[in-house]
Amino acid sequence: MRARRNKSPQKKLGQAIRERRLELDVSQEKLAEMVEVHRNYVGKVERGEQNLTIETLVRFAGVFKLKPSELLDEAGL
Repeated sequence: MRARRNKSPQKKLGQAIRERRLELDVSQEKLAEMVEVHRNYVGKVERGEQNLTIETLVRFAGVFKLKPSELLDEAGL
């Protein structure tokens, strides 16, 4: 896992989501279907270009079988 110091919260969370997606061995497109968002949205989230709403954070966490707080912890937030 890469060091996450000195990164914006969006980039930290995006990297954590990307790492979880890769662990599940699913594409951005498949994850987007699971979370019920557009494929481009997942890419923006993973690159730290998109802020998540609480609702979307909950949906991402649910797909990963985590509490939202656990996903945030993994991101170092």
